[in-house]
Amino acid sequence: MAAEKNNIAASSGEGNGYEMKLGLGTIAMLISATGMGLVPLFSRWATRVDMFDGTQGLAGSDSIGALMACGRMGMGVIFFIILMFATHKVATFKKLKLTPAIALGGLMIGMSLACYVTSTLMTTVANAVLFIYIGPVVCVLLARIFRKEPISLLQGICLIAVFVGMLFGNNLLGFGVGGQAFGFDVNLATSTPEFPMKGVGDIFGFLSGLFYGASMFFNGYRKDADTTARGVWNFIFATIGAVVIVILMNVYGMAAGAENWILTFEFTPFNWVGAILLWIVCGPVALGFLLVAGRNLPAADYGTIAYWEVPVAIFIGLVVFGEALTANTIIGAILIVGGGAVPSIKGMIAGRKQKQEEGVRETLSANLEAEAEKEGLK
Repeated sequence: MAAEKNNIAASSGEGNGYEMKLGLGTIAMLISATGMGLVPLFSRWATRVDMFDGTQGLAGSDSIGALMACGRMGMGVIFFIILMFATHKVATFKKLKLTPAIALGGLMIGMSLACYVTSTLMTTVANAVLFIYIGPVVCVLLARIFRKEPISLLQGICLIAVFVGMLFGNNLLGFGVGGQAFGFDVNLATSTPEFPMKGVGDIFGFLSGLFYGASMFFNGYRKDADTTARGVWNFIFATIGAVVIVILMNVYGMAAGAENWILTFEFTPFNWVGAILLWIVCGPVALGFLLVAGRNLPAADYGTIAYWEVPVAIFIGLVVFGEALTANTIIGAILIVGGGAVPSIKGMIAGRKQKQEEGVRETLSANLEAEAEKEGLK
């Protein structure tokens, strides 16, 4: 997910003498974002009785999505431990001081993914992915409140665009809403034939966005930490976070007599294939390409391309699951992707302009030195 991208971007190849390969980095980031965007596909593959028909129900209880998140985060732990030994970072890991920010950053992203996967099973893919991308808004607001970070005019406009996009994407605002040509209605549809618990799914989508934003906020601390060493701790606590959601669902199920939240599952071989693909493709494969991208792209480019995850997920909902793509959904996606990507694009343009200016200064300096040497030889 995107919060993981923020961690790795902080330790990219910038400023350490490494010559970044922008083409390689761009391809790697697109592959990684595509892997992240496939979460709805594999989560439904792994958990539905009939992958393409939600009316047939799940191959288990409603907490099965959070269980899938536990497996995905567990694969992240294994990936980073292997990477730690392969890159001889064991000593670095032992020296890294575990702080509340590192622990909470991991805990929040684990809880976010558990809620997100649950949301993809209970509501439309578009609703799930557009809800989670309120995360950047939550992060900026938390940074403003607790770190007193200023919000520029551009940031303010982009935050409003993301929030309005969330309203459009979830049919709270837009064309045909509330029985009007263009209206606003806070009443989300709570049930449909395919998604009988759609309202609950939307709530989990919203929670995934809150936890995602909190994770981004906590990841803003300790940027000095080595990517691999921090990654091990992040995913350990992310696994714990996902487990916490599973436990809370079960506690609620037992306390309220709602057996549908008490964990059970009856996977077929077909379901197991989907689960393994979710854990591997959206785990080590996506993370591996993410590391390559982080080393070969400036942070601004990295953050911009990361939004490719949104259209990939919406495309999956449209083509694979036949979910309607309305004008409101399209407008919402444009506003959310645009609002999130514009600051990164601005930073990308500024970074490249600065690099060009530095190149001109270096060339001018070299020419002046050459002229001075010629004068000295006369």
